[in-house]
Amino acid sequence: RLTYGSAVGAFAWSPDGTSIFYSADNDGDEQPAYYMIRADGTTEIEALPAVENGFRVFGGFSGPASIVYASTERNGLDFDVYSADLETGETDLIVEGHYGFYPGRPSPDGRYVTVSEPVGEDSNNLFLLDLTTHERTTVSAPERRASHGSVRWLDDGSGFYLTSNLDREFAALMFYTVGGEIAVVSGGDADVGSVWLCGSDDRYLIWSNNVGGYDRLEGLDRRDQSPITIPDLPEGVLSLTCNGQTPQAVVRATGWRNIGDLYSWNLETGAVDQLFEPSWAGLDPTQLVRPESITLQARDGVEVQGLLYLPNEGSKIDSNPPPVLFRVHGGPTGQSRPTFSPVSQYYADRGIAVFEPNVRGSTGFGHTYVTLDDREKRLDSVRDLVDMLAHLGDEGLVDANRAVVSGGSYGGYAVNAALANFPGHFVGGVSLFGVADWVTALEIASPGLKASDRIEYGDITEQRWKDYYTENSPIRFADQIDVPVLYSHGARDPRIDIAETEAMVKNLRARGVPAPFIRFLDEGHGWRKLSNRLFYQRQEAQFVAERLGLEWRLIS
Repeated sequence: RLTYGSAVGAFAWSPDGTSIFYSADNDGDEQPAYYMIRADGTTEIEALPAVENGFRVFGGFSGPASIVYASTERNGLDFDVYSADLETGETDLIVEGHYGFYPGRPSPDGRYVTVSEPVGEDSNNLFLLDLTTHERTTVSAPERRASHGSVRWLDDGSGFYLTSNLDREFAALMFYTVGGEIAVVSGGDADVGSVWLCGSDDRYLIWSNNVGGYDRLEGLDRRDQSPITIPDLPEGVLSLTCNGQTPQAVVRATGWRNIGDLYSWNLETGAVDQLFEPSWAGLDPTQLVRPESITLQARDGVEVQGLLYLPNEGSKIDSNPPPVLFRVHGGPTGQSRPTFSPVSQYYADRGIAVFEPNVRGSTGFGHTYVTLDDREKRLDSVRDLVDMLAHLGDEGLVDANRAVVSGGSYGGYAVNAALANFPGHFVGGVSLFGVADWVTALEIASPGLKASDRIEYGDITEQRWKDYYTENSPIRFADQIDVPVLYSHGARDPRIDIAETEAMVKNLRARGVPAPFIRFLDEGHGWRKLSNRLFYQRQEAQFVAERLGLEWRLIS
């Protein structure tokens, strides 16, 4: 173990491989300091102290001891691009941004860096910044917004691979030539998620396809453009780490039955060896539940999807359909995928079905799908929860009369909105650090959110959007919530102010509706500390069990 204290954010090896760069904030306030620590843990320096209003986003190393990063320290609102010398602590403002302006990993020669400008939760413009001349070139800023990511530079700095849904429904593997254009390399009817270059001379090109939430790898030997044989790997979400010296890749696999196994893959021979198998700490992995992909049509004909964890035979409470807990992802452009989910597996083991919905607006299902909840269409995605519950009940998969809805961040908003706008379907709610009033939430949103908020929700500085959200926020319909809700929030949350949750708690309690409230003084947007996570999860499990009419004895 190398670090203690506040949770680590970004981290990266120094170019010479002797030290590790990392960032750490103050109890979740998302305004980090930057540190360098020797790989053996013997020495550590605070290279760049935290600064007031200094929300930061790390890009990467542009030299032996120099980095590129974004910071809001100039005015507390706009992310500007900076360079810094980690040995002297000197910083240099390279270019002023507007709202979001985030650097990526610099080119190997340190001359260029890509810069991403968000234009929505799911989309961004992409630029190329010359770190010597400070000249900025547009790589892609299309009229129909698109997503660009997973930039991987060639060793000679002549161009980079990336993923993008530019002029496409699904993201493809593309290549950009410096001074030239973007060209499609490979693409189909599933999103290309990530790209990696491995081996000397960038010999091996590997990419992942998001097929129903599961990663499917493809690859090319760039010397002769022949396909790479992909080995058998655990199903789930896969990530690779490569270097430019050897044909080795380290693969991390996380899935419904894989906590985070590590494998070594020799790209020349195809041999795969397991490097690390995490401890199950006494759990029996054969008892874990494989989630089933459920697809259905919402009431307006839109096809929606989700993952259903059904209790196995040894975990069923009785012969009847099980009660169900909905766990709504945040974002809103996130995606529920079959990664290892200890919370979902815990509930399934206790006889409760868990449904992780990918309502309209989720990623992984094409450009059109991700835009179906924008602005005035927000409640259409919330209504999907009701339609999904009805479908699961009609199919006899769950007891739709015993259902609790839960979620954090945007998922917490979805809980508030579902119970307020569509009462009578869920017997309880669990809302973690969610939005109650979009007017106040958008007005005081942290700099990291304001850029994309304008597209996703509308510009709250315009009167029409202020009027719209004055009428269409959960707090306006909170009087219709007639079931208990467990609320929780971190006092240091910079993304959604704790006042959002306090407003809902006060409304429900004033009407005699139970609204237990867990307030963490030393947390921000989510729980980082193990003691807080354990405390919270026990409280949630007890609340869910009570709302579903179950008698549990929790182990403390």
